[in-house]
Amino acid sequence: MILKLFENLDYLSLIGITLISYITYYYYKYFTRINPLPGPFPLPFFGNLLNLYIWNDGNLKKFFETNHKKYGELFEFHFDTRFIALNKIEHIEKLLLSSSKNPYIKKMNDKNCKGFHELGVLAINWTNKLFNELENYWDKLYINIKERNIKENNISTWFNLFTNDMIIALLTGEKSFTMAGYFNEISDDEKAERPSALIDETVKFVRAIRKYVLGLLMFQFVSPFLRHYFPYFKNKSDDYIQNIKFINQRMDTIIKRRRQEIENTPLDKPLPNDMLTSIITVNTLRNVNYNKIDDKEVMRPMTDPEIRGIIFDGIIAGTDTLSEFNTFNI
Repeated sequence: MILKLFENLDYLSLIGITLISYITYYYYKYFTRINPLPGPFPLPFFGNLLNLYIWNDGNLKKFFETNHKKYGELFEFHFDTRFIALNKIEHIEKLLLSSSKNPYIKKMNDKNCKGFHELGVLAINWTNKLFNELENYWDKLYINIKERNIKENNISTWFNLFTNDMIIALLTGEKSFTMAGYFNEISDDEKAERPSALIDETVKFVRAIRKYVLGLLMFQFVSPFLRHYFPYFKNKSDDYIQNIKFINQRMDTIIKRRRQEIENTPLDKPLPNDMLTSIITVNTLRNVNYNKIDDKEVMRPMTDPEIRGIIFDGIIAGTDTLSEFNTFNI
């Protein structure tokens, strides 16, 4: 009986019934949710993604500000799942309360909280060189400001680029030229004394990293169904994936070049003191802490994908955090 009923239905009718059933179920779950809060009204499949990407240009900060003005200190929104936005100190006090009885925060052991001085990785020499370079650019820009030949001078951007150059140099041992690129961008008369090809290559790499960070929101908030089958989100998703492939290729090139440099360096010659070199040489004869047990290596050397992940995590974690710290201290 039931099979005969479905035989008389065409595909469009079946799709229509499926959509109506899903929408009915979606809004049933929405209106019967636990502890409902004010917030933008969600749509099936999309939630509030259209609010974010169409009415707020994909700017998450603007999305929160708009909803905060409209719905107050406590509101909810829906992307791939339900989220609750807390905008008042009383709402998050329990989450951030420094107490041994706080179930939300686990205190870290002091031995895991050593800073740059304790770990001996404070790059004094690199920092001084980059500060001198930054000061040199500012001196030149000051002259341009007096002559009104400068477009803009954003100190927050400068320190963001400063930390980019410092972290990349510290982790990879290779020079980064994002400050030089920004100087060339805002200075009409004088340009940085750096090869333009290297500047363009570095700027492209750092912009790809920024794009990667912004793209994380796409994969965190947008469901796989929309990313695979809805044209707008699929195009953005594919673009971010291509960006990740470019970053991986760039990182692999750096790693392979450093491996070749290490192989060509005689055993009696010192190697660079950057993190990339240390990771490549760990558990090899070139490492000062190399150990053997019965003439067998304790652990294998790290592979290129493993090294790439460590270095890339360091770049991501180091740039934004340190730039905000430096700007605050100014």
